[in-house]
This record gives sequence, C-alpha cells and structure tokens, in this order.
Amino acid sequence: MKPSNLLTFPMLLRVIQIGLSFTYVVYLLRHFFNPSSPLASVTFHVYMSVALVFAFNPLAWQGVKRWLGHAIDLGGIALSLSFVWIYHNEIRRLERHLEMIDPVLTVDMFLHVAGLILIFEAVRRAVGWSLLAVVLAFLGYAYFGGYFPGWMAFPGFSLATMTELISMKTDGIFGVTATAAINFVFYFVLFGTVFTFTGGGALFIDLAMRMTARLKGGAAKMSLVGSALFGMVSGSAIANTTSTGVLTIPIMNRAGYSKDQAAATEAIASTGGQLMPPIMGVAAFVMADLLGIPYGTIAAAALIPSAAFYFALYVIVDLRARRFGIGNVPPELLDIDPVMPRAHLLVSPIAMIVCLIIGYSAPYAALVGTVTALIMPLLRKSTRYDLRQLFDAVLDTAKQMAWISAPLAAVGVVMVVATQSNLALKFVSLLSDAGTGQLYLSLLLVIVGCIIMGMGLPTVAAYIIGSLVFVPALVDLGVDRLAANLFVLYYCVLSMVTPPVALCSYAAAGIANSDANKTGLLAFAYSLVIFIVPFGFINDPHVLWQGTAMQIAVGAAGMLLATFSWAVFLMGWMNGKLSWLERGVFLVISLALILSPTLSTVWDISVIAAVGLLLWCFTLRPRLVPVRA
Repeated sequence: MKPSNLLTFPMLLRVIQIGLSFTYVVYLLRHFFNPSSPLASVTFHVYMSVALVFAFNPLAWQGVKRWLGHAIDLGGIALSLSFVWIYHNEIRRLERHLEMIDPVLTVDMFLHVAGLILIFEAVRRAVGWSLLAVVLAFLGYAYFGGYFPGWMAFPGFSLATMTELISMKTDGIFGVTATAAINFVFYFVLFGTVFTFTGGGALFIDLAMRMTARLKGGAAKMSLVGSALFGMVSGSAIANTTSTGVLTIPIMNRAGYSKDQAAATEAIASTGGQLMPPIMGVAAFVMADLLGIPYGTIAAAALIPSAAFYFALYVIVDLRARRFGIGNVPPELLDIDPVMPRAHLLVSPIAMIVCLIIGYSAPYAALVGTVTALIMPLLRKSTRYDLRQLFDAVLDTAKQMAWISAPLAAVGVVMVVATQSNLALKFVSLLSDAGTGQLYLSLLLVIVGCIIMGMGLPTVAAYIIGSLVFVPALVDLGVDRLAANLFVLYYCVLSMVTPPVALCSYAAAGIANSDANKTGLLAFAYSLVIFIVPFGFINDPHVLWQGTAMQIAVGAAGMLLATFSWAVFLMGWMNGKLSWLERGVFLVISLALILSPTLSTVWDISVIAAVGLLLWCFTLRPRLVPVRA
C-alpha cells in the first residue's frame, strides 16, 4: 500500500472532529425539544467538550515526541468519551445519592481525580496557564486550608468530600457555569455562527463601512461600529476581534494609525461586544442563572451601559482624529458592495430581538433567529450559500462551545471551594472593613480587585469570582443586586485587554503584527474613557431600564453627557486644545452628572454648565483665543 493511501494522524483527527462535533450539536439540539435530566445532560456536555478540545487542539510536539503527543491526544479523547459512557450508566445512582449520607465509592473518587486532570489539561489547551493556576490554587486551598494563617485558615476537605461536592451532583464542574452553557450559551453561539457563515457577518462590516468611512477618523469608527454590530450576534470578544479585525486593522494602518494603535482600537472595540445585547458574553448567561432572573432582563439592563461604552469610545476616537488629523479612510478603499440587496439578512437578528422583547425564552429566541438565518439568504440568488458552509458552521459551533465550556467547568471548582470553605464570606467582611462602610471607597476597591483578576483570567472566570467575593459586599452597602453584578461584570470585561493575559489584544496584535504587550497596555489606556459608566447605573437604576420611559430617557441622556464630558477631559480637545482649567471644568461636570441623583439641583446645574462650556468652545473662545493643535 502506498503511503499516500494510509490513514494519517491529521486525517484521523479530522474524522474524529467531525464525528464529535455533529454528535455534540445534535445532542444539544435534541435536548431543547426533549430534555434529559440535568445531571445526565451536563455530564455529557462537560466531557464531550473536553474531548473536542483534545481533538481541535492537539499537541504540536515534534521529533521523537511527536508520536507520544499523538498518543496523549487520542488517549485524552478516548478517556473523555469513556467518562461520558460511565456517567450515563451511573446516572440513576448519582441522582439518588444523598449528600453526606450515602457512601462515596472508589469509582466516584477515580472519576473525580481523573476527570479533573482531563478538564485541567483541556483548560490549559484552551486558555493557557493563567486560569488553570487560579483553579489549582483554590484546589490546593481546599485540601490544605489548615496550613494557612489567620482568617484564611479552615480545616480542609477530604478526597471523599471533594468528590461529592465537585463531581457527583449539579455543583462544581457540573454546576451553574456548565448548565448555563447548555441552557443558554449554546443556542446563541449556534445563531452567531450560522448568521456569520450565511453572510450576516460580512453585511455588518459593510454596514459599518457605509456608516463611517467618510467621517473624520472613519477608519477607527468603522472598527467601533463593526465590532458593536458583530457583538450583537456573537458575544465572543475573540471571535469579534478575528472576524472584524482582519478588515479594519489594515484599513486603520493605511489611514495613519500605527500597528499598535490599530490593534488596540480593534481589541477594545471587540471587548465591548461582551456587553452588547441581545447576545452578550458568556458571563451574562451565568449572571442570569446566578440571579434567577430571565436573560432578557439582563440584556435590557445592559442596553444603555453598552451604548455608553461605544459612545465613549466613539467620542475619544473622533476627538483624536480631529486633534491629530489621522484616521480618514483612503478614497480607494471606499468602494463597498451594495448593502440593500442583502438587507433581508437582517431579518434574523431582528426576529430574535422581537422574540426576546415579547417574552419568549432566550434559547427559543436564538433558535428562531437561527432558523431565520438559514432561510433568509435563500430568498435571493445573490445571497444563497453553499450547503458546505453549514457543515463548517457545525464544526465551528462545537469548537467555540468547547473553548467556552472547559474553562466554565473548571471555574465550578473555584465556586465550590470559595463558598463551602466560607472564603467568600470572609473576603466580603474584609472588603467591608477596608471600605469602612463607604460606598464609593468600596466601589474603587472592587474596581482594583476586578482589574487585578482580569490580568490573569478570562472574563467569565473573573466575573464569577467577583460575583462571589465582591457583589455581597456591595449589596450590604445598599446596591441593587443586578446593578452590583453588572458593575463587577463591566470591569471584568476589561480582562480581555488587561496584560499580561489579554486575549483580545493578543488576537488583534497577531493580525496587525504588532507587539502584544504594547497593544494590551494601549488598549487598556483607551478603556479609561469608559471607566465612569458603571458609576452611573449604581446611582441611577433608571439607566438599567427600570422605571417609566421618561425616567429611562433622562437617565440615559445624563449618562451619555457625563461620558462625553469625561472623554473631552481625557483627550483635552474640543474645537481646539483645552486649557487645564477647561479640562478641569469638564471633569467636574462629568463627575457631578454621574454621582448626583438624576434631576437633582446639582445634576441640573451640571447640564447647564455643560451646554454653556460647549457654547464657549464653539462660539466665544475661537474669537478670543486662536485654535491650538
């Protein structure tokens, strides 16, 4: 037999990828119409996700170790699938198991230890060592808590207890993070993938180009608008960066931005996609489960803050373009494919949003959007797709879910240890003492904590830990639970651009061929313009879509004006270079609008002052002081 006819390892791996992907996607679709028991479905999901990670991200060892790497990859896949089968056979016993009463069997402890090893290796392959190091630290604390000093000390858990807490019920690796993946995240990942593969993603980019290309700083504004639109149907910051960045980053380069500036702009723009309804990031689905409220409520509450996020970035990009004269799209790049012949593709996201608004469940709305995304392109010859694209969409959906689900399962270990050891409650007490009962001091401490966690964790992991240790302290200080969770989420989202583990920055830097750390630091610096936004919904719940239409509108207008003033203060430019006095006044106006109650006397005076200062910048000052660059 000729060597060319032999089944090579890449060919075998491709066959495995296809088989696992279709099995996984079909199972989760069947689960929507004919649900299995919670424990049965989540055990299947977790270990199938682990098998998919091994299949899609094999070890890249070379030389003599290459065959050892192949053996490890195939062994990891086989062991993961065997765990799916074992849990399937043991499910009735596990469902009847009474915690702390029924014995923990040897097979249970084996499944616990070997299963964690598989999950941890999948996490390492999916997101690197940063999250894995945190999970291992918590796991070590669970076993050796008695060796820790002071307030951190606790007796520790035995192997049997840890097995029961983490691997035998719908907690731990099978807990709220894993169930959120199969009950919410999967359906939106499926919709985003199908919509993108059938032409919707390209339509969004072209729409962004149409809307911004001829504006001042149009190259960077195209990145913002394109990332915001793509974020509406993706929720994945990495997918957002790679999908929009391949077009926007080269255009920004040609428009005068350095490689670092272009990559950083795309990274922070794509990061905001995790806050953009109707499909937010994975953390938002976990939040819905943790709070026990409909996902639609979360999406509605995030609408105005996410708009403020992109508005702030838009203002700073516009001011930078006007001050330094960069960012205009070269004329030769303005030839854009017509949008109107493809406008019918927008029906699918609109249908999904309508379903959410009228009260259908989030998974149902996502499935409606998916079916519509499959049908609408077929209505016109110019938008019809090749059925092979759907084949690739299934594989991409399974791969995205695997990369999301393995870290989510591992974070379940952190949740169990933090709660069962009372570490979370102890930390809440410490934060309350450090904040001395002062709300704003406590909020600043929470921001520092979220940013520090964000230096080494993906968004969802940082949010889950933050929700455990920070949110209860904020609630004790009188902050609404939804507002407290969104406050923590907002700053944890910045983990995607916070070095040393800044996944969005790394992805954008790879496209731009720029330095990853410089890109991350610059993207984080750009994010300063949005730091003021979360304080707005802490002080005014109307911004979270609560109250009458007039209250919501006034609250939103106040937040946008505050954000605008904050951006002007940071940039130091408004129809000319501002003096430090003028910048200081914009700063005071911004803080007063955000920190004072809406329609209070201070708030009213701040609005009047903002209008007066803008009139000064555009009418009186140009007559008195020459415009300075």
